[in-house]
Amino acid sequence: ENDHIESISVLDERSAAYFALGLAKRSGVPTALVCTSGTAAANFFPAVIEASENGIPLLILTADRPPELRNCVAGQTIDQVKIYGLYPRESYELALPEITDSMLRYLRQTISEAYDRSLIPEPGPIHLNIPFRDPLPPVPQEGFETDLDKQAINRLLESVGKHPLQPLEANVNLIEFTQCEKGLVLVGPTSMTCSEDWISNVASLTNRLKWPILCDGLSPLRNYEDWFPNLISNYVAILRRRDIAEELAPERVIVLGELPVSKFLREWIERIEPETIVLSDRFRNADPSHSRTSHLYYNFNHGSPNCSTNAPNEYLNDWLEREQHACIQRDALMADCDQFFEGKVAWAISEAIPENAILFVSNSMPPRDLEFFWKTSDKRIQIYSSRGASGIDGILSTALGIAHGGESTVLLTGDLALLHDSNGGLLCSRIEGSLTIVLINNNGGGIFEMLPVSQFGDVFENYFATPQSIDFKQWSELYGISYQKIDSWDSFHSKMASLPKRGVRLLEIQTNRKADAATRKDWLRKIGGD
Repeated sequence: ENDHIESISVLDERSAAYFALGLAKRSGVPTALVCTSGTAAANFFPAVIEASENGIPLLILTADRPPELRNCVAGQTIDQVKIYGLYPRESYELALPEITDSMLRYLRQTISEAYDRSLIPEPGPIHLNIPFRDPLPPVPQEGFETDLDKQAINRLLESVGKHPLQPLEANVNLIEFTQCEKGLVLVGPTSMTCSEDWISNVASLTNRLKWPILCDGLSPLRNYEDWFPNLISNYVAILRRRDIAEELAPERVIVLGELPVSKFLREWIERIEPETIVLSDRFRNADPSHSRTSHLYYNFNHGSPNCSTNAPNEYLNDWLEREQHACIQRDALMADCDQFFEGKVAWAISEAIPENAILFVSNSMPPRDLEFFWKTSDKRIQIYSSRGASGIDGILSTALGIAHGGESTVLLTGDLALLHDSNGGLLCSRIEGSLTIVLINNNGGGIFEMLPVSQFGDVFENYFATPQSIDFKQWSELYGISYQKIDSWDSFHSKMASLPKRGVRLLEIQTNRKADAATRKDWLRKIGGD
């Protein structure tokens, strides 16, 4: 009943959790999830893991039966204490509620601490398990005190979140490390909205360094081209030739946040094993290659670290010349491509999408195609993904959460990811805002076509590709989603250039995953100069 809280009722707890995840990704503010006891709480678990791995602030409020009803076959009662294991930043179990000043002060203190801990020192989920005895609602019942003063409760709770813990001061000196001509900056995906202060501070570092910036397609830097003159987007294609990869090997590397998605790039770095520093605002090991890596806490929201001011050199110029050639080759191939090649979808979106729009990218092939083919620009597009642990889980619900109350949003997804979160369609009538679902329908898991397992015939089709053969026009009608099958690239460009302000629509592009896998490999060779 609190007018200051927007409350949304969602039928499916798993979908609700991913919707909350999307809201928190875009806003950077903790979103609260509320559920009943039993397996309802278990349905939050996948999104709790994703929030933990991605550093997304959530407050998980699970109702529970009172302690005396545990372990005695009481209905809808399981052991919910620390049900999410080590994934929450903190787990609390609240005392049984009482309407007394002392207990309300305890509640205020606990909730305030939980709110702060969801943000500082490292954002993530907080679990509060909340046992109740009857009566659950504030109604008269014999033997129970019911003098509930809502105004008094609100006064006690109004300070929650008003005075959060302060972030750690970032004080990092990289001057000695960055006195090097053959250095690289690697920028991976980002999990939450990157403010212009964050981007400006990153630009301040990279423009002093004069090092090439190998930037993932899931980072906002590719959409602030004017701030990053040393940006390299075609690094996967450029490094495919072994002689060029050896020639461009760096001596030192700075990683901002985490490594880019590309397995190819990660294996190249692992093989070279340059001296590496990871700058991250999260306290974790972000180097899966286990190389010569140092981890330093640094939050670019609060400044830019000290580094050497270098001059342009032959190493940087070599990278930039190869990048320019690769861009020309890529754009020529795309312009001449009339068939529906799924790699062109990412490129076409980057050309047509309006400034300041939002793009949420599903997992599997879409983020790879963004990495391979997304055009850099100055459009200030905010890009989101769920690269923590969820795979194709919760994609539609997360995208709807990002779209709710925000700018016009585009979801780029495959058919399996969309179907896996079909219950997210129940939220389509509830969102305030606009979501355009760009569906690449290749009837199966296209990413597996890029792997050696694709040669195993029926075994591959049944257990890896897993085609579903769904009519997405009928699927859209079920949830009241506007549907259109795209029949030309001109039509797609027009639809992407004019995003609606309200409602959910689905644009389906049908492709051939086997043909596209071959085209993708061929084009990467051509773009790289083979």
